[in-house]
Amino acid sequence: MLGVSLQAWFSNDDVAVAPGSKLTLMLTVHNLGESTDSYTIVPAGLTAGWTTVKQGNLTLFGGSQEVIEVEIAPPALPTTTAGPTAVSIRVIPLGDSDDAIVAEATVGIESFDDCRLVALQPVRRARHRALFEFMVENHGNSLASCRLRLIDASDRIDGTFDPPAVGVAPGSASLVRLKSKARRGVFRRGTRTLDFEIEAERQGHAPASTSLSFVQSPTIPAAAIARTLLAVAILGGLVLAWFALIKPTIEDAASDQVDDRIAELVAESDDSTATAPATTVPDAESPNTDEGEPTFFRLTVAPTLTQTADQSETMPDGEVFDMTDVRLENPFNDKGVATLLVNGDQVFIWSLDNIRGQLFEPRITPIRLQPGDNVTFSVRCDEIGDATRSTCTNAINIGGIAVEIEDS
Repeated sequence: MLGVSLQAWFSNDDVAVAPGSKLTLMLTVHNLGESTDSYTIVPAGLTAGWTTVKQGNLTLFGGSQEVIEVEIAPPALPTTTAGPTAVSIRVIPLGDSDDAIVAEATVGIESFDDCRLVALQPVRRARHRALFEFMVENHGNSLASCRLRLIDASDRIDGTFDPPAVGVAPGSASLVRLKSKARRGVFRRGTRTLDFEIEAERQGHAPASTSLSFVQSPTIPAAAIARTLLAVAILGGLVLAWFALIKPTIEDAASDQVDDRIAELVAESDDSTATAPATTVPDAESPNTDEGEPTFFRLTVAPTLTQTADQSETMPDGEVFDMTDVRLENPFNDKGVATLLVNGDQVFIWSLDNIRGQLFEPRITPIRLQPGDNVTFSVRCDEIGDATRSTCTNAINIGGIAVEIEDS
């Protein structure tokens, strides 16, 4: 590129570099004038954030030239667009800044693949059918076209995906539901765990996968079997007592006092019938833990640097929500503090410095939210992880069971 008394050019052009790696370009600066001059050399354009000039200041005698190194290091982020990209370097003479020139080289940014499957409910408990939800996340810099597939080497699980295939843009995520069903539904007295995997197949790339577990409850709970056996034993005892004791007594007394004795025995039999069931009826069964609809909701925030942002969700009327798991997303490795509050009380506090990508927090004991309860997700942004963004970018997925409240 020519100026009044200066020329600068790259000796290599049309080269390629993969995001996350480094590439060194050679830049020649030529003083076309007759006098000595000094120059400031700085990156310019859209690639300035990941371009480094090894020698930022240079002095050349008239008619001389020098070669300096320019290092480019595109980050492995979804915002690093694949394809031809212009790398620009501005050379500014200290003697006359109006004679500044810009040297450019075309560099091919390669596409990179980073597709992930994140299960919102890695473990589900049911008798025959269960609904799993997971996110297909694209952390690469090109479109990820995925077809979902269930893998079960034991052939004990079958299911359908909704949708069966997704196309996810760079830096985005898509929600997919798996309606699973256990095969060979035979009688079971105990719980069994069916482990399987799901894969996101993509042409020309290794598939992304994650593991899930279907905990299948007994066909008839052990407590129900025990109560049934107890009731049968009590009933058998009553029948035996009738034939061994009560019936012979009635027959012996009937010969002497037929009418009066029969009336007395009828009354006694009615009394026994009225009181006996109180000793044989088992305790009322506890509420069925399989009731309710699996669901989740998502809260997203984008606070600016040093600021705090929050988003809230109010529980709807007519149902309670049992919070069973939370998944915190920090896709660009921002730094700060994230807080989950219920009705203003802090439930979880996380340091984003320790979370890269996402963090899954299962709950052994669910947190019950009543109608009208308020859930708030708050983030204070201390440092933005991606220099190309103006805010921190964080989200939380809250999963659980929604149970309708029956009118008494």
